[in-house]
Amino acid sequence: MNQLAQLQSDFQAYLLDSKKGVAFAQKIINDKKVGAKKRLSIYADAYRLRIIEALETAYPKLGVLLGDDLFDATARSYINAHPSFYRNMRWVGDKMDAHLRHTLPKHPIAAEMAAFEWALGLAFDAEDAPQLTIQDLAQMPPENWGDLHFSFHPSVQLLRFEWNAMAVWQALDGAKKPPVALKQKTLCLLWRHDFTSHFRTLQAAEIQAIEQIKAGASFGALCENLQDISGDDATLQAAQFLAGWLEAGLISELS
Repeated sequence: MNQLAQLQSDFQAYLLDSKKGVAFAQKIINDKKVGAKKRLSIYADAYRLRIIEALETAYPKLGVLLGDDLFDATARSYINAHPSFYRNMRWVGDKMDAHLRHTLPKHPIAAEMAAFEWALGLAFDAEDAPQLTIQDLAQMPPENWGDLHFSFHPSVQLLRFEWNAMAVWQALDGAKKPPVALKQKTLCLLWRHDFTSHFRTLQAAEIQAIEQIKAGASFGALCENLQDISGDDATLQAAQFLAGWLEAGLISELS
């Protein structure tokens, strides 16, 4: 490693952990204006403040839920526990929900809030793909519907919550007082449509249907699988699900 590369590596080590960056600190010359320790602390603080700013952008309502002081402390502990290896600051907060489960185990709703906000960001950033409509389905001959396969838009995600994290997030998003944290199993669908992230709760039958389609089931197979839940109304139920998915922009491909 050449001298410049070594110097850069030592500087990075200092920014990540000043205790491990002693070699670099010893290379900084003191002067009367600003001492070496203060100059180094300026860079170290700036590094963390930029990451904290990125975390605040990724988790705006989590920041409100925790409050300024606790969010700042959480962000700093996160930076120490999960040093960034990304070139793009957008992805630096990808382990926040796991970090909160470990650091705030008595407040599990915080981890679920983080998972929810991260999923909203993923939906918004998902790759572009067609979003088909009911009119596209109408072009398929009815006799072919049984063998029809669907591909969901890349932004589509399914989340399962054990707490009322969605209700808390919605209250905070509306600048209202959030409800108290309660145990509440919730199935959530997230996706992007018209350049906006959307979400809604699901019943067990619909989430099972989505998982089956994701696994490659045809429309005919979906109707058969729903038979145990909906009985004679299985085909109607499957058709209603499909119509709703198309109307919301969840389907990217029919084959």
